[in-house]
Amino acid sequence: MEESKNLPLRIGVIGLGRLWETRHKPSLARFHDRFRVTAVYDQVYRRAEIEAAQLGCTPSAGLAELIERPDVDAVYLLSPQWFGLHPVHLACAASKPIYCALPLSDDLAELELLVKRVEESGVVFMPEFARRCYPATLRLKELLATTLGPSRLVIGHSRLFGFDRYAVPGPTTQVVPVPLTIDPGSYLLDWCSFLFQAPPESISSARSVVLPPEQGANAEADFESFTAEFPGGAAAQISYNRYHRTAWGEASRFLPPAGFQVFAERGAAWLEMPDRIQWWDSTGTHEERLPLEPTVGDVLNDQFHRLVRLERSFAPTIRDALAVARLVHDLRRSQTEGIVVGRGSHEAGKSDPPPLK
Repeated sequence: MEESKNLPLRIGVIGLGRLWETRHKPSLARFHDRFRVTAVYDQVYRRAEIEAAQLGCTPSAGLAELIERPDVDAVYLLSPQWFGLHPVHLACAASKPIYCALPLSDDLAELELLVKRVEESGVVFMPEFARRCYPATLRLKELLATTLGPSRLVIGHSRLFGFDRYAVPGPTTQVVPVPLTIDPGSYLLDWCSFLFQAPPESISSARSVVLPPEQGANAEADFESFTAEFPGGAAAQISYNRYHRTAWGEASRFLPPAGFQVFAERGAAWLEMPDRIQWWDSTGTHEERLPLEPTVGDVLNDQFHRLVRLERSFAPTIRDALAVARLVHDLRRSQTEGIVVGRGSHEAGKSDPPPLK
């Protein structure tokens, strides 16, 4: 057992794309003493062949073929493709740990079934909540634990530039085109809960259409916000929207910077994700441009490795993903009914709100 713990964790990668190329591939290469990619799968088989040739591993023609390989110890599910969450069920059947970068908050009923499957199988499951690992977030957590004291109020705004398959993953692009409530909404809910170290006790949400849709088209919200109240009277007020660069032209250049104000018991901070933080305490103003090393991918992969090896880890679990999905359910209900939703309302027999367009 001790000998196997010293061997690299053999990885099967499912879904090649932006997250793989810009976040995980370079990170796993740096962690060559802890990880080794042995097989890859993609819905475009030729892409898997090309990647496998570069990595010196095996392209798999099917999901079950990859997951059941004896030289695959853990599965990385990185890109939303035709298979959805099916690989998770296959990995549970094969008793293999799962790293999941797919958005999980869109279908609460499906996720509840998945949680039951994962917990019955006993496999390790780590969802990717990358904002927890941004350098600005980690530095803020240090300051809240020492100089600034507990956070009391977060006010912030996030903007999406849209879906860009080849952009560097970060707070301004989506992994896959989904409603704003899912991305960035669900991830910002998790980020706020991570800062306050507790889920919100109540939540309300609003959504609007800034640019009117074309005649006959469905209006999809391009601006959303939520207000969440946390234990002890703490609160968060967060908004997020899509940039309309084509329609706005030069006007988009003069919008104020997106970021997050954090008011704590002994000071305040301003964050521009992922790596800039300004903070104020009794001694004055401080500004830090934080190094991007270790990278976000390095932090995520390190925590997953620790989780699999049963070492100390602050990695989120599938229960964290379920908690966020329930909050998203409450967001949708608040939007459709125009009410403040209290914690636990999803268990009170309420019908699901209609799906977002």
